[in-house]
Amino acid sequence: MQTQFHGKAKAYDKARPGYPHEAIQYIASLMPRDAAVADIGAGTGKFTIPLAQLGYAVYAVEPDADMRGVLTDATRDIARITVLDGSAAHTGLPDNSVDVVTCAQALHWFDHDAFLAECARIARNHMFLLVSIYNSTSFDSAMMRTSRETAAVSPDIGISARHFRETTAAFFTHPVICRFANPIHYTRDAWRTYMDSHSHSPLPSDPAYPSHRAWVDAIFDARAVDGIMTDDNVTMVASEWIHVA
Repeated sequence: MQTQFHGKAKAYDKARPGYPHEAIQYIASLMPRDAAVADIGAGTGKFTIPLAQLGYAVYAVEPDADMRGVLTDATRDIARITVLDGSAAHTGLPDNSVDVVTCAQALHWFDHDAFLAECARIARNHMFLLVSIYNSTSFDSAMMRTSRETAAVSPDIGISARHFRETTAAFFTHPVICRFANPIHYTRDAWRTYMDSHSHSPLPSDPAYPSHRAWVDAIFDARAVDGIMTDDNVTMVASEWIHVA
């Protein structure tokens, strides 16, 4: 399967920010020590790998072949990670097989009813911990070209923060929300790669790419200090134990 991230996996893996140690430790504190985890929309393993490094068995579910290839290469020597060609609606996991479902920077891509039905199917003991984690960037790429229509709907919040807010409202009933500082410092090359990693960014082979690159460089030139641009990124976490009827 190909998603809007196809062809961008290497850029995604190289330049997308990870998640702070404090956030990973906090999430681990919510989970049973012997939990089996389904990390759905695992991408290149930005969240999958830290969970496995804490000792959890993680099923990394990723639909895009390009992203899944990078994920497989990165996790080949980590026995606790099983990579699956699956989606939020069809994970490929057995019934009653996991205790925790995690979604890192991914929940806004999922169909609400299909995803929660799949979670209910794979949950053990008629319940599961749902965790959603997002990096809320201050230099949100999708907001750099804000249309008047978008600004009217959400004038004071970036796209990633809006994804977190909207998915938390849609997928959770009584969420616990925590925030963790996660500042990022970009060189020009790192910023370029980061901006190439987005679903809406053109590929280098696209005729629109030169214009995209010029726009990306203009942002850096306007905001960088001594060759470094700092993003006051905040990692947002929503969690809730959900009982299956």
